[in-house]
Amino acid sequence: MNPFHSNRQPSSLAPGSLAHYAEPRYYTRCYASRRHDVAFYVDLVRALRPRRVLEYGCGNGRITLPIAETGTSIVGVDASRPQLDDLRDKLGRSESALRDRVRLVLGDMRAVRLKERFDLVLCTFNTFLHLYDRHDVERFLSRVAAHLAPGGRFVFDVSLPLVEELGRDPTRPYRIPRLKYPATGEVVRYAEYFDYDPVSQVLSVAMQFEPLGAPERAWTTPLTHRQFHPQEIEALLHYNGFVVDEVRADFEERPLDADADSGVWFARKASRRRVRAAHT
Repeated sequence: MNPFHSNRQPSSLAPGSLAHYAEPRYYTRCYASRRHDVAFYVDLVRALRPRRVLEYGCGNGRITLPIAETGTSIVGVDASRPQLDDLRDKLGRSESALRDRVRLVLGDMRAVRLKERFDLVLCTFNTFLHLYDRHDVERFLSRVAAHLAPGGRFVFDVSLPLVEELGRDPTRPYRIPRLKYPATGEVVRYAEYFDYDPVSQVLSVAMQFEPLGAPERAWTTPLTHRQFHPQEIEALLHYNGFVVDEVRADFEERPLDADADSGVWFARKASRRRVRAAHT
């Protein structure tokens, strides 16, 4: 069964920005073994020694808490109330010194105005891919620029488009072994369907869960990610007043290459002279 609309266009991208994050226990289980990006951002904070960090897409603290454990103050912004509630629960069980270093803000990363500046602004774990068009990107980058202290750095990671993945048959299910869904304790069959629209450059993923013996209670969780190519990101940063200092592959000490699954961008605000030159 094809879970997508007949025209292969999602009726709305908003559910794909939130639904996957609505059940924090399942989300935690999905990414429990993903540690390489955590180690990268913790090492980055230790190297740069920022006084304050802003993290967009903090979720339920997979990266936020390890950064705070270095002794660094951090503000986490996220649009998912369930994720932030889960993170608040974790903080409530933590030492007071750690709690005092973390402040959480519920809101849209394209619009949140914190009225403060940070030495380091992060956009972690593909959060940037929830910016679906140029207007989204421009609004977000304007907020990043407003929140960067003089000399501050903007660092973010995105998964890179892979032709073999974008060309998948949207009617074919990609299955994994049965799993126990944490929220209910039920054993479920799980499958994913992928549908890429080359015009909008949005990849839609339908995650289907079917409780064993109760197919009538099956449900589908959507996830939508804009696909950005490396040169496209460089242009978007350039024309929105940023200079790219470095791009790394897969959170490693190597430049971006054809074998990379993810890219990490290091950027800073351009001087006013360079911004004027970029628009002439």
